[in-house]
Amino acid sequence: MLLLSVLSGVAAAVQEARLHMESVQGEGWRGQDLLLELGYNSDDSLTIEAQMTDLFAGKTKLKGIRLGCPLALTEKSGAIRCEKASLAVMQTPVGKLESSVSLYYGGPDDWRLSLDSTHVMGGQLHVHAHQQSSGLVVDFSVKDLALIRLEPWLGSDWSLAGKLYGKGQLRLGTSRPLSLSLKGKLKQLSWSSADSLQVGEAVGLEYSLAAERKSGAWRGSLTLKSLGGQLYSDPVFLEIDAQRPLELSGDFELGADGRQLKTRKLQARYARAIELRGSMDMDVSVGELQNLSLDFSLADLQQTYQVLLQPLAIGTPMDDVSLQGRAQGSLHMTQGVLQSLEADLLGVNLEHNDGMFGISGLEANLDWQRQGKTDFSHLGWQAAHLYKIALGGTEALFQMNAGSLRLQPLSIPLLGGSLMLHDLEVDGLLKGEPAWETRADLEAIQLLELSRSMGWPDMQGSLQASIPRVYYKHSILRMQGQLKLDVFGGEVVFDGMELQDPLGVAPVLQTSLHLSGLDLQQITQVFAFGRIEGSLEGYVRNLQLVGWEVAAFDAFLHSPSVDKRPHRISQRAIDNLTELGNGASVQLSATMLRFFEDFAYDSLALQIKLHGATAELDGVPRSQGGYYIVKGARLPRIDVIGRNHRIAWKELLSRIRDIRFDDMIVE
Repeated sequence: MLLLSVLSGVAAAVQEARLHMESVQGEGWRGQDLLLELGYNSDDSLTIEAQMTDLFAGKTKLKGIRLGCPLALTEKSGAIRCEKASLAVMQTPVGKLESSVSLYYGGPDDWRLSLDSTHVMGGQLHVHAHQQSSGLVVDFSVKDLALIRLEPWLGSDWSLAGKLYGKGQLRLGTSRPLSLSLKGKLKQLSWSSADSLQVGEAVGLEYSLAAERKSGAWRGSLTLKSLGGQLYSDPVFLEIDAQRPLELSGDFELGADGRQLKTRKLQARYARAIELRGSMDMDVSVGELQNLSLDFSLADLQQTYQVLLQPLAIGTPMDDVSLQGRAQGSLHMTQGVLQSLEADLLGVNLEHNDGMFGISGLEANLDWQRQGKTDFSHLGWQAAHLYKIALGGTEALFQMNAGSLRLQPLSIPLLGGSLMLHDLEVDGLLKGEPAWETRADLEAIQLLELSRSMGWPDMQGSLQASIPRVYYKHSILRMQGQLKLDVFGGEVVFDGMELQDPLGVAPVLQTSLHLSGLDLQQITQVFAFGRIEGSLEGYVRNLQLVGWEVAAFDAFLHSPSVDKRPHRISQRAIDNLTELGNGASVQLSATMLRFFEDFAYDSLALQIKLHGATAELDGVPRSQGGYYIVKGARLPRIDVIGRNHRIAWKELLSRIRDIRFDDMIVE
């Protein structure tokens, strides 16, 4: 255009003209070694040639630019027209470019340029530019452009494939800002990072962009919509289809320095899993999120869980749950750090698929601030369970600040009674290492409901207990002090307790307990063992359960030295103890002893120490060898004697299930 502007007025007066410029530049671009040539033919036509060695536009560099028009016609008005020009650029970021060109020049404010069927990036580019007094307008369209040609721009760490289609318009005028509009599609779009943590497969994407540049800054709107493909951004995976579309839109402003990006009216939606509305400020040069304010709506928590939560919960109990309900709320972040969160949970039902825990009818209003004091949050549910233990509905008030939570005193219905939590405090939530501490009371827990919940024989009575301190840290639940249980007419005292990884695959429980004053008649009636009258005391030290299976303990159960209860044992109990002793019942009912309903005994005792795969057995010392499990008294006297002090634990478990022991005899 520069050549035509300079020479159009003198073209008819010269045979040829030549202009060489070492450097030429405009706003945002710079060229080197520009050569312009004009030839005047005898038939009044012109030959035009233009060459440029290098052209720089920002970080983009073009080399070997050549424009030629072998037949340019002049009109009476002085305008110049060339319908069969050619353009070639030997080196561009996307490879070599060649195109046929048509030109019209009627003056600085009246010219047109068209590039037809330009072959670039394996596809086609069409460009039509025209200059008027109001400014320059460039219309363009692209078809079938191969995005793999852009890989050199991305570096060796990324792969890219797919096809680009679209059309757009660029406007530039002295009296109006630069504007740009784009609309089109990306088909079979795929990409992958070197570590395969960012992957897209067969993504179909519709895009629309409208922007204008004023005072160096770009302002506009962007819309993206995908109806197909797969996305993976570690650890989140999205499956996109017509029922689960992915949509993003918003107004934006990109600062003149190209660093500060402000987005307003931001909207994002994926299926029914998540819908977002808000604003964002970002430093794109370093990828730093400066401010983010979002309102969110989770219309289907099961979808939200599968998409966003489950990938984060792999290896935890939350990795295998069913979830129903919805949620809504808002959040605010600065410098990439969450500052506040408000959320409402509505009609939530959650169930671990292996029955580990569950909750139904959950409603909550949550208010959390990183700094400053918050209002009370509210939480309530209609029913819940932990393993097979049912929990009734309740309401709770608590405060959340930074990484801590403080719960108001809370009473939870439990097994016909209640669990009372006092002064529950939770810390470490922001560090990903939650720790909590509380004290608790158990009031009027019905043993009948407990036994039926656990599938045990029916037990009567109630349970009262006070737990002085319970705390959880580093995935370990500890109880300090003593937990006292009034049961079977006596008392069972747990002296400390530790539970490692309580919701894990194989939790480890360790504790010790003491028994005093237990009524054997109540115990044997519950477990249908046969009636035994008398008292029982003793201990179980260093009890360890792994995955709720017994792994180690040291137990000694015996009659007290002074006992006010009578010592009597029934035929059925003798038969069962005999079967435990030698693997086969003596069936007293088939002997002369059948005339006796029960028998007196002096004492009973059983000691079991489990270490590894072997159990050590003992009882009341016996001078003739072996040991008494039951030492008889008066006539007819019956003793249950054990002679084997060691037995395989698996064998002992098997015989306990069958009510049998090896190497024991009745004398």
